[in-house]
Amino acid sequence: MGAMDYSVWIQASPEEVWRIYVDPSRIPEWQTGSPVIEDVQGAGDVPGTTYVSRRGPGAARTTVMVAERPRRLVTHTEAYFGLRFDVESRLKREREGTLLEIRAQTHWPRGLGLPGKLVELVILSGREVRKELARLKVLVERESET
Repeated sequence: MGAMDYSVWIQASPEEVWRIYVDPSRIPEWQTGSPVIEDVQGAGDVPGTTYVSRRGPGAARTTVMVAERPRRLVTHTEAYFGLRFDVESRLKREREGTLLEIRAQTHWPRGLGLPGKLVELVILSGREVRKELARLKVLVERESET
């Protein structure tokens, strides 16, 4: 099990960030790995919403556990090889924009050994998360200008 904290400041209101960040149909626009989002059940910002994200042969099912518009989102994801993610996202108005803070916690089943540890290191390195947050920032700021 591991936990990491990430944040990004976005020059847009929390409502504008929320609108894009919680919408499953917008995920391919800012997440890396060319995800395909399917089987969406719910509105994205409603507890109980679920969707499947496919990247190559792997698939993950995400469930929205808590949605407090436009301040807090908590999701739980069941992924491949028994990997689970719990992500808490907080949006705070700050300096004419929004600070998006994310706490991601991974849970690995026992017995995956070296392959599991290698995947966890890649995930927890934060490199991909930082890329995704940078892409989200550009997307939201571009749309909030119009």
